[in-house]
Amino acid sequence: MDKKVEIIEKALDHFLKKGSKIITMDDIANEFGLSKKTLYSMFENKETLLNEAVNLLWNNFLNEVETIKSSNENPLIKIIQIYTVAIQRISNINPIFLISLKKYHYEVLCEYEQHKLFMFEKVVKPLLEDAKKQKLIREDINIELFYYINFEDIDEKLWKYKVFEKHSIQEALDYFIILKLRGILTKENFDLF
Repeated sequence: MDKKVEIIEKALDHFLKKGSKIITMDDIANEFGLSKKTLYSMFENKETLLNEAVNLLWNNFLNEVETIKSSNENPLIKIIQIYTVAIQRISNINPIFLISLKKYHYEVLCEYEQHKLFMFEKVVKPLLEDAKKQKLIREDINIELFYYINFEDIDEKLWKYKVFEKHSIQEALDYFIILKLRGILTKENFDLF
């Protein structure tokens, strides 16, 4: 494996568990037995390393999403499968990760938010539109409003309510995704899932 990729993967693991403030470039250099000069030849600064780590996080997730999107399932089942993966991933992230992005790394936070916007624009919205065309969900549903009220900040809501401390991933999926989707189903598809 390429040393740079290995460093990004390990740094991502640290950032997700401990946040970005506590992890220093010295820590990363020491872990890999590198001089700081060598590390800085690969990454201009910690912000660059963090940005590449966030991109890796999203790219790994989006690879799984693409596999789900290419399946023959109906669009609502695909949404449930995508959010199953998302909630599983979120359950392994310490909330300090997002808190530290908000507090110390505004540009990386913006990149993180761009990925979330991409998820809506290129993944969830088209699936909901397809579900509407197939008459799986009610014609009167405003897809954008539905998404922004229910799904946009699911990561923050799961952490805010400490869902993973008291509930299973399946319960989180049921209450944050499935029940909300069930609320917009057409009558004839109410037992779809």
